[in-house]
Amino acid sequence: MGRIAFIKANLLDGDRPAQPGMTVIVEGERIVHVGNDANAPLRPDDQLLPLDGHTVMPGMFQAHWHGSYKGLDFQCVPVGLEQAPGYLMLLATTQARLALDCGFTSVIGAATGDALDAQLKMAIADGIVQGPRIFASGRWLITTGDSNHLPEYAWWGITSMGAQRVCDGPDEFRKGARQEIREGAEVIKIFNDSGHALLYGTQFLSMTATELAAVVEATHHRGKKIRSHVTGKKAILACIEANVDILDHADQIDEECVDRIVASNTFVCPSLYLLKAIMDTVRAQDDGTIDTPFFEIMQRDFDNMQRMLPYAAQGGARFMVGDDWGTAMTPHGDYIEEMKLYVECGVAALDVIRWATMHPAESMGMGDELGTIEAGKIADLLVVNGDPSQDIGILGNRDNLLAIMQEGSFYKSML
Repeated sequence: MGRIAFIKANLLDGDRPAQPGMTVIVEGERIVHVGNDANAPLRPDDQLLPLDGHTVMPGMFQAHWHGSYKGLDFQCVPVGLEQAPGYLMLLATTQARLALDCGFTSVIGAATGDALDAQLKMAIADGIVQGPRIFASGRWLITTGDSNHLPEYAWWGITSMGAQRVCDGPDEFRKGARQEIREGAEVIKIFNDSGHALLYGTQFLSMTATELAAVVEATHHRGKKIRSHVTGKKAILACIEANVDILDHADQIDEECVDRIVASNTFVCPSLYLLKAIMDTVRAQDDGTIDTPFFEIMQRDFDNMQRMLPYAAQGGARFMVGDDWGTAMTPHGDYIEEMKLYVECGVAALDVIRWATMHPAESMGMGDELGTIEAGKIADLLVVNGDPSQDIGILGNRDNLLAIMQEGSFYKSML
């Protein structure tokens, strides 16, 4: 197949402000040239795609992916046991395809049961189904009786693990990480405290320092990444000190936490939209819940994160886009709502685009391959009607995604 040349493009390369009048040339799976239209090394047999000012940008990442979640609420059965594994795989396949339809050419797993991420990744690679690039997670590792190891189901005597693997002590956490990696996980998920809409609150540390050190060491020893559900300052700082790669939520970060995050090159997935969705739902019901301490803490955490997000962006913290999609309040497909919320909080749209492109690629050690539009990188590209750096909301209308390219091949074509 010959080369494909996007010409007369508004280039939004994932890092810098938009540049009009640009050409991007793709050959095979790779970008081979990026530059001004006037200096483009075009060949007679190149397939020219004039964009007439439409934007070309990198394919996006969903960096907190639960592919098998759908309609979960506070009354759900233990996660991963809502349906049989085969049903959940079909659900994950459908929702992965939806993510790709929305311009997310990559997803980073944040926990799932029965190695669904790894198995779906294999099926996509073998051409059985279509979907985004998956950086697979497995079951989350959690201590006995922690807030997401639901105590109200203890009397059931459940033996199926669902989406969690219970570990106690350093040796069990080491073995748990190794077993998840054996089953295909590239990203190990742990719970180091219990806030962000969970039961015990942010002052309850779920893991001991020796457990945390052991699971990080075991994960990194095998060349994989580790992420933690973490919300309170004490747990945030403990995770940074232990070299956890990704912090999920981090609701109670302050200036000290942000400065430590920047200095340590830690990545953060704030996932703020879930809190907003929960609070909006509670207010709409008006059943008295709004006056409970639980809701008041959630509101305080939300307000704090609204204040800290612009500070983090301006300070160079590597935040990422990705939320708990698949709850009853946050259905898959509504991904733009999170991105719009960050802009409403005062984060520049260009920063949010970095959070959806460059930063998550870097978090997976793929910054040399993905996340920005540069010669030599994998050609995961979007052609967008409009400029998302001026109006992030246009990415929420799939009709505005004129083309979606994955590894140099069109998933959605302009032709």
